[in-house]
Amino acid sequence: MSNAIDLKLDSLRAAGAHGLMAHIVVGYPSLAASERLLLTIADSGADLIELQIPFTDPVADGPTILKANLASLANGIRVRDCFTFAERMAKKLTNVPLLFMTYINIPFNYGVEAFCRDSAAAGLAGLIVPDIPPEETAENYHGLCLGHSLHPIYVLSPSCTDSRIELIGARATGFLYATARVGITGARDGSRIAGLEAFAARLRSRVKVPLALGFGLSSREHVDEVKPLFDISVLGSRVIDLYNQGADEKAALDGVSSFLRSLR
Repeated sequence: MSNAIDLKLDSLRAAGAHGLMAHIVVGYPSLAASERLLLTIADSGADLIELQIPFTDPVADGPTILKANLASLANGIRVRDCFTFAERMAKKLTNVPLLFMTYINIPFNYGVEAFCRDSAAAGLAGLIVPDIPPEETAENYHGLCLGHSLHPIYVLSPSCTDSRIELIGARATGFLYATARVGITGARDGSRIAGLEAFAARLRSRVKVPLALGFGLSSREHVDEVKPLFDISVLGSRVIDLYNQGADEKAALDGVSSFLRSLR
């Protein structure tokens, strides 16, 4: 299977470049502002972008993204709005693969097959559903993703046993999303990421697809630590924090842009 994620990762590999993946919550702080933020992120060098479908109980997310989820829902954003938004953005960003990030309740309530079909039709390249177990077979999530040319991106943490890493690695396509810590998303301070080299070595010996690292990356120093060990750095909460710190929207977008450009 070859899709936009494969093409992007191939081009990064050929250029010897490290990938950057950013994250937005669709509808935060509004749909129109989401679009401007997304376009700014893409224009500032993001190689892949997660579009989070707002959810009431985003169990893997810390305060920054949780608040954005709740604000988006309060704005009245629903799943169908996210599909419409994704389709419009995919037509504008033909060189930046877009992925839906969501939680298991949403595709299961929507209908897994319909969710995969409509995601592919909207132009998405993959799905990140952190609370779906790789052993899930009842709804055939994995097979339906592949059948619609979507990469089902699996998530694992440093607490995973070697046998579980092997299980997830055997099913992984596109890339595997590893977390820099056990717990939830959220920017960290300037400290180094503990145990990163050993964690990367455990993954590299058991996983054949490219590796992304997220959860807590918030600075150029963090990305510099990650670059020699992983293929992609994921910047989520830090981008939203910077946006929130802007005195007005222009300052917010300028802050996000300046940060992402500084990572190259």
